[in-house]
Amino acid sequence: MKDLQGKLIAIVLTTVLSFSAYNSSAQLTDMGRLLTGGAEDGAKLLEAYLTPFPAAFGATLNAGWYNTARTHRFPGFDLTLSVNLAFVPDEAKQFNLADLQLSQYTSFPEGAVSPTFSGASGDPRPAMQVISEEHGVVIAEYTLPQGTGVGFIPAPTLQLGVGVPFGTDIIARYTPEVTFGDAGNMGLWGAGVKHDVKQWLPFLRRLPIVNLSVMGGYTNFYTGADIDFRPANIRDANNRPANDNTTTMVSFDNQYMNFRVQSFTANIIGSADLPMFTAYAGLGINSTTTNLKMTGWYPVPRIDPQDPSAIEVTDNSAIKDPVDFTLGDYRGAQPRVTMGGKVKLAILHIHLDYTWSNYSVITAGMGISFR
Repeated sequence: MKDLQGKLIAIVLTTVLSFSAYNSSAQLTDMGRLLTGGAEDGAKLLEAYLTPFPAAFGATLNAGWYNTARTHRFPGFDLTLSVNLAFVPDEAKQFNLADLQLSQYTSFPEGAVSPTFSGASGDPRPAMQVISEEHGVVIAEYTLPQGTGVGFIPAPTLQLGVGVPFGTDIIARYTPEVTFGDAGNMGLWGAGVKHDVKQWLPFLRRLPIVNLSVMGGYTNFYTGADIDFRPANIRDANNRPANDNTTTMVSFDNQYMNFRVQSFTANIIGSADLPMFTAYAGLGINSTTTNLKMTGWYPVPRIDPQDPSAIEVTDNSAIKDPVDFTLGDYRGAQPRVTMGGKVKLAILHIHLDYTWSNYSVITAGMGISFR
């Protein structure tokens, strides 16, 4: 079973670039281990660790929507394949544990910081202790997950734009659901619209190479991975595993983590369209909403009353479907500025652009266009 970091990278990078080398051979325990102190503290730790992944991926989904302000005449169309690469800012590569306001039953070193998903793999990781609420003693110890060392998130966008009347393009994105064995699954769809505003501005109509339009686009991406975290993965202060004293009412076989990223962007686009080259720029906003769910039963330890020196997991201490919350960039809609160029070789077009935002993105792609 791959670890969570290997799965998340495999889901994205294998899909985009076949980077199978990013798979890891360790057991998938890190995400379940963060729940050792209970669902509330676990959700805070999960959010802090994982936030760069959906934030950066949301930024990639908002890129690649356009490479000109010009719209198609009906029934013109373009088919474009782009690869968008979002960069995680340095401030999102680690988090301070004191900022999470964890409960008094979770202990960690004073001033401790830990890498996020995109942090360096060699960064120090604090040791966490879980304290029994009833007995006041340490019942579990674990080290927070390491970073992947991957400070970027790529995503492909294959989209079709079709010209309809009134100077408008309808744009569609779609990737059918794909399953990667035990690495998880993924799927994507999106829709957008671009409208020519030059036609409503008489002074611009006198400038044949200049085009101006507005556009909006929505993308929905989902991915998931199996988790395998059992009582034997929980260790007490003496490195002894927890006893599994659950009944058949509780099963740890169907643990699953699901991400859903919903991204929206709106932009004003201007371009200068020459016969063999187009220069374009856009000014707009990004907005991303991400939901994380962890379903199934997860073990949480307690003191074994039959052996106070040992810990156990029972039907009453285990938790079911512990996580279902929104995470990501809570600053709301963020401004974005895009600048790029496109080379036109008959019907073949090659484009490159860069978007400045809280998670900046570089986009490169090619396509065919019939106007």
